[in-house]
Amino acid sequence: MKPEAWSREAERQIYNRACSTHMNARLLHILLILLSAAHVSAWSAEDQPVQAKDLKRLSIEELATIDVTSVSRRPEKLSQTPAAVSVVRQEDIHRSGVVMLADALRLADGVDVARVNGGAWAVSTRGFNIGSANKMLVLMDGRSTYSSLFGGTFWDVQDAFLEDLDRIEVIRGPGGTMWGANAVNGVVNIISKPVAETQGAALTLIGGENDRVVASGRYGARVGQGHYRVYGQYRMREAQATVAGQSAHDEIHFGQTGFRFDSNQAAAARWSLWGDIYRGTNGFSDRPDGDVAGGNVVGRWSRGSGDNQLTVQAFYDRSYRKVPQQFEETRHSGELDAQQRLVRGRHDLLFGSTIRAYRSDDLGTAGFRFEPQVRRGWNINAFGQDEVTLLPQRAYLTFGSKFGGNNFTGLEIQPNARIRYQPSARQMAWAAISHAVRLPTRFDNDIRLVNPVTGALVLTASDEFDGETVLAIEGGYRFQPHQRVSVDTAAFTNRYNDLRSQEFHLTPSPLFVLDNLLNARTRGVEIASGVQVTPFWRVRGSYAWLHKSLDFDAGSTDPTGGIFEGNDPSHLASARSYLDLPHGIAFDALVRFVSRRPSPVVPQYTELDLRAAWTVGPALELSIIGHNLLHDYHQEQASPNAPAFAFRRSLFARSVWRF
Repeated sequence: MKPEAWSREAERQIYNRACSTHMNARLLHILLILLSAAHVSAWSAEDQPVQAKDLKRLSIEELATIDVTSVSRRPEKLSQTPAAVSVVRQEDIHRSGVVMLADALRLADGVDVARVNGGAWAVSTRGFNIGSANKMLVLMDGRSTYSSLFGGTFWDVQDAFLEDLDRIEVIRGPGGTMWGANAVNGVVNIISKPVAETQGAALTLIGGENDRVVASGRYGARVGQGHYRVYGQYRMREAQATVAGQSAHDEIHFGQTGFRFDSNQAAAARWSLWGDIYRGTNGFSDRPDGDVAGGNVVGRWSRGSGDNQLTVQAFYDRSYRKVPQQFEETRHSGELDAQQRLVRGRHDLLFGSTIRAYRSDDLGTAGFRFEPQVRRGWNINAFGQDEVTLLPQRAYLTFGSKFGGNNFTGLEIQPNARIRYQPSARQMAWAAISHAVRLPTRFDNDIRLVNPVTGALVLTASDEFDGETVLAIEGGYRFQPHQRVSVDTAAFTNRYNDLRSQEFHLTPSPLFVLDNLLNARTRGVEIASGVQVTPFWRVRGSYAWLHKSLDFDAGSTDPTGGIFEGNDPSHLASARSYLDLPHGIAFDALVRFVSRRPSPVVPQYTELDLRAAWTVGPALELSIIGHNLLHDYHQEQASPNAPAFAFRRSLFARSVWRF
């Protein structure tokens, strides 16, 4: 049984008013024509000088020099990174008009984001996307949000003051060598701005359909040799509706506040301390509201810089979640992480260790329970990675491994090797082979599902559940055919073993047992391109194709066919347009296309988001934003044993003050 069947609300079926195939094809034709015209315009303007001061935002060439840190846990230029990685910048987040952090991931190339219900999102790359997408590791400034209950991330409680985010880095592909277990299909690292860059006050007010009220604010100032900031926000998201016009009663009320302090970042030794607390309610149609609450505190200390730097980070996280008539969980988790970078001659060496522990108290109701109710877990690992210069300015080899022990599966080894070749300053080809592991969760080891009428056990987890593994082979080519054009391509083939299966045993009584007898193969292609059409108009498009096949070990009795391990579209496409007009006017658009999900069937859809903004002065911006404008309702995800939801068009106003 899929986790959503018991962990989320039981709503009435919503009819899906997804767009027709004809309309999707027509919109994609328009999209292709737009991108083609953009390329032509860029090339025809080849001889026209472009002054950097004329660009209000980063140019295509400047974007290639952005530093990313998530691939190798050290700064490296995006154009020189031997991995499939994309960056969602603060400008992208702001100009898209997104309100929830999970929705911002729709802006990343090749990421499948599907809203499951009023408060849950399924987020994954390269397949296996479900509400409990357990093959994607999400980090908030290096703090893991991975849930030991079911795997994946509870996106309804992962939020931030969006104006203070610097960027979101998304790695498509395994990241186990650097980040440890559960980074099987990718890593999302959400990175905040340094406090010194967020001084003064900022206030954002949003009101309209769906997001009825969103109010958030931040204040930052200098204290001594360092800087601090504090923020707070509250959101009230109204209920979605059925096709008959009835409320789904899935309203959301959520409040969060937090702080951050950075010491003098120019000193030899630097430290930062930050934290958040939150509380909220999620509505249900057939029971009282659910409760969520929690908080975290994170500390980071570093010494040295560049070629010789030591960094130590620690965090503590507490979370509480209650879904009436289903389960109640209190979880405590903590981590201590240290890493050292040394550059010696041709070698760029990074090594370190991580200790992580948690205590989870899970009380199941309404037909299921956890045995034991309280579970303690730990994970200790060490890693090392070296980048060797084979040919200066041309060829580099990176290799390393993570060695980790845990109380579920014992010793796990997660190696990787990468090579990159740069024939010129504007070209880079790379290839990689990686092995990564997903560790068992409480759902895999401790769940017991019973018939509420007879009390008979119908599904059970097992202490023998092993880790899921992937062997991934991937490669890519990143280049700039013109100073105004960038192209990024990647291809991959993955082999998954020991995936979760549901084995049916008839004797001594009918019973499903969770096991590791499912395997899978995936392959795919990802393409992204950005074009600076004119100094005031920039567009970006992306496309991803995925093929997935499943097979079982001999002797498997799983009758589900593996449909609980992901419901993935074969095609994802999107295009963004940023247009700056005179007198502080901006007009932005996002078109996204998601093809049909096979089982349970979710029809393909195309949607359009628009934003019109007016910068009144240096302190005030006003905008009107529309999301999902092409249809009254559309469905994004469905689960075999859970009701489906549809999400409606929304229109709202936003004002941003900075002073």
